[in-house]
Amino acid sequence: MALNIALKISAQPAFRMPTPNLTLFDGQTSAAESFFAPTQSGHWETGRYGCTRTSGWQFHEGIDIKFTQQDKRGEPTDPIFATAGGTVCYTNQQPGLSNFGNYIIIGHQIEGLEIFSIYAHLSEIADGVVSGRKVEAGARIGTMGRTSNAGNIARFRAHLHFEITLAINEGYAEWFEINSPGQTNDHGPWNGRNFLGLDPEQIFMEQIRKGEDFSLKDYIQGQESYFSVYIPKKSFPWTKRYKPLIVQAPEVNDARKTGYIVHFNGYGLPYQLSPTVWNKSEPLDVELIQVNGNLYDPFKCRRLLSLKGTEFQLSKTALNLIDLLTFNGD
Repeated sequence: MALNIALKISAQPAFRMPTPNLTLFDGQTSAAESFFAPTQSGHWETGRYGCTRTSGWQFHEGIDIKFTQQDKRGEPTDPIFATAGGTVCYTNQQPGLSNFGNYIIIGHQIEGLEIFSIYAHLSEIADGVVSGRKVEAGARIGTMGRTSNAGNIARFRAHLHFEITLAINEGYAEWFEINSPGQTNDHGPWNGRNFLGLDPEQIFMEQIRKGEDFSLKDYIQGQESYFSVYIPKKSFPWTKRYKPLIVQAPEVNDARKTGYIVHFNGYGLPYQLSPTVWNKSEPLDVELIQVNGNLYDPFKCRRLLSLKGTEFQLSKTALNLIDLLTFNGD
């Protein structure tokens, strides 16, 4: 299934909270403890986005929003809402096939960007929430649960795993088959590994701080550069899907362009691309051209760079990401 489902353009770029839990906005540590669901460690910080687990070595791709309502059996009953208007792209109702359990992916067109929201560990998906169905912001799409392919999540940490993401490549299924022979991909391009997330907590807070001046595009392009690479391709899927992230250089026309300089944030999101003319002898492959060494430790959980002596190198993880990013199926 291709990723290019027709998406309704949103007149309201702001994202809404996907559950009734609004304690995040209270501004107190005690409120955060009521908002973020912890791992078995019991530390609420592990429910946040980023390098928040296993002493900073494990990446958490979204945020875990804690339940506010339970039935007599202690099961969560919080309704789950669409964070923004869009189109249902995918639903999985076979929890054993994903660590997301039952999950929904909704696509949104915001400021010319294809953005996707993911809602995981649901106990149920609402009737009528099927691929191709348009939904309004705030529409009920399911019920919070504890589902996962590893068995039910403990009741005390029942939550919604929520992501705001960008899709890497609609050819993911073909790329996976080539690069992971003998392994199974049950979700085609809607596999969670085919998405690069933003921090929902930061986005919610930026929306409050800036109000009507909030711009998702500006937020994305305002990321701090961890490293940049030269990619010797004039076009690849990311440049087509995320054209608004390209910073045009008037002096570099299509005839002169040899590729792109791509800037990545600490979590591997290619948030800015610049067409360029490579004046050196043409490299055969991707070339690392800049590193912010101060970010090596804070973003260690992504393992995107390695150190050989005092020299930074792209890790296997980073090279696989770039390979998927530029995969054209040829």
